[in-house]
Amino acid sequence: MTEKKSTDRKKGQKKPSAKDKKRAPAKPKSERLGPGQLDKLVLDYMRKHKADSPHTASAIGKGIKRSSGAVANCLERQVKAEKVRLVKPKPREYALAEAKK
Repeated sequence: MTEKKSTDRKKGQKKPSAKDKKRAPAKPKSERLGPGQLDKLVLDYMRKHKADSPHTASAIGKGIKRSSGAVANCLERQVKAEKVRLVKPKPREYALAEAKK
């Protein structure tokens, strides 16, 4: 007589693959930023670290714990809005635009 091995899975459930085990857990939705919040984080970081200017998207991204790609897109929007200026094209470095009087 053979015994069945007991499993924690219910009948019909797939066994988790190695790929599923490696996958990082999804971030909770509470960590997503709302519209305009990344702009505020980036500008606040640049104001706070004005002495370290100019900044790259990578450096800002590390400082605010956000992706450098998202920060780069944000910085391009800020250049168009004239809140930030591109100081050096390669590698792209940005500084706050001077306030107009």
